Amino acid sequence: MRKLSFVLTALLLISAAAMADTIIYPIGMADTGSFANGAGVGATPRGWDFVIDQPITVVQLGINAGVNIPITMSLWDVNTQTLLGQTTVTSQPFTWEFADLGTPISLTPGDTFSVIGWADTTGTGVPWYIYNNTPPPEFNPTGTVTYLNTRYDNGIGPNDFPQGTLGAPAQYGVADIGYTVGGVPEPTTLALIGTGLGLVSIVRRKLNV
Repeated sequence: MRKLSFVLTALLLISAAAMADTIIYPIGMADTGSFANGAGVGATPRGWDFVIDQPITVVQLGINAGVNIPITMSLWDVNTQTLLGQTTVTSQPFTWEFADLGTPISLTPGDTFSVIGWADTTGTGVPWYIYNNTPPPEFNPTGTVTYLNTRYDNGIGPNDFPQGTLGAPAQYGVADIGYTVGGVPEPTTLALIGTGLGLVSIVRRKLNV
C-alpha cells in the first residue's frame, strides 16, 4: 500500500505541473448573443489591441464570427507592426472556434499586441465579423491581458497591419488568444504522466488493489 501511495502522490505532483500549462482565454469564450452582424464587406481585418502584465505564451488564436468562412488569424506587435504568428480558423456563426499556432509565441510585458481576424468577402458580399459598441464587461478583459481598443482596416491583405482604432468598450471582430503562463507543456512532462499511469497500473496488479 505504501508503494501505491507513493506512486499516486508522484502522479498528482506531475499532473499539477502539467495543469499549470492550462490554456487561458482572456474573453473566456463568453456568449456573443448581444452582438450584431457587421456592415463591412471585402477585405476586412478586425480585432483588438492588448497589453500584458506578465510573460505569457500564445498557443492558439480564435474568432467568433457571423458566418461560416475561413478566417486568417494573426498576432501582431503593434509598436513595430511586426507579424508574430498566423493560423487559419474555419468559423461557425456566433460560435467560438480556435486553431493552434504552428509555433507558440512568447510575449513579454512592455509592448502592445493585437489579435486580428481577416477575411475577404468580396465574392459573397456578406460581412464576416460581428460587433457590439457596448459589450458585456467580459469582452473588455483586464488583468494578465488587458483590452485597449478595437483595431480595424479595410481593403488590405492578411499580412498587412491594420491602421485604424476604435476606443473601448467597442468590440469589432471578437477575436481572442489562447495562452499559457509559464510556457507550453513539454513532451517530457506528458511522457512522465504516461509513465506515472503505467506505474500505478503495475503496482495495483502486484498488490491486487
